[in-house]
Amino acid sequence: MTAKLSKQELETLEDDWINKPSAIICARLAETLRQMGKLDESREVADTGLRRWKNNISITIVLGKCHRDAGLLEKAMESFAVVNSAQPQNLVALKNLAEIHFQKENWTESVNFFEEYLFEQPGDDEVRDKLEEARSWKNSPDQMPLDTGEDEPEHDTDAFPKTERMNKVLESQGILKEAFSNSEEEADDEDEDEDEDENENEDDGSDESTQEEEAYAAEVSPDSLLAFFSDKEKKDLNLKPYDAEGE
Repeated sequence: MTAKLSKQELETLEDDWINKPSAIICARLAETLRQMGKLDESREVADTGLRRWKNNISITIVLGKCHRDAGLLEKAMESFAVVNSAQPQNLVALKNLAEIHFQKENWTESVNFFEEYLFEQPGDDEVRDKLEEARSWKNSPDQMPLDTGEDEPEHDTDAFPKTERMNKVLESQGILKEAFSNSEEEADDEDEDEDEDENENEDDGSDESTQEEEAYAAEVSPDSLLAFFSDKEKKDLNLKPYDAEGE
């Protein structure tokens, strides 16, 4: 069908739509109005038809084309998705979905729909060229995530200027809080290490003190009770060292 219908033929379609409406007449009239550029009238006829013949494939396709012509790509995709769900091999739906995803730069979806279309219609060279372009964009380095094989570096607060404003920014991002938390944990660890060192030092000191005290005690401790008496007292009291062998 072309837009070069005579005025009489268009009037005939409109009369049929009014007097003896059918899904076929609806689709033909909506498509004719679309090709004539009367998109609002075309959508109105298609919407009316779909309220009466719900999910009719022919009418839904015309409505999808109207939405696409009007630049309403999301609505167009919804219409063609309905067709694709009901008829997965419908070439009109496959091609339009592929081209809309191409327009939206959804390269993966575009490639998938182009491939499905070419599986059913392998001789369409124009679509094959589009498929190759979509594949090229899909595999472009700009479209692929950067993978260096290394873990992402941790946030370093030293990389930011140490200002009050920057602190607020970092706090809002949870960076500064985490850094401070880590710093406090490190500080606690350092304190624990210091306490352990001090305890070790204290232990070392106590050992040394104990040795000194023992040495001093050995120096001043008497071998017997006679050490507590002077020589004169020993003589006066006739005190002599105890001799176990002599007994």
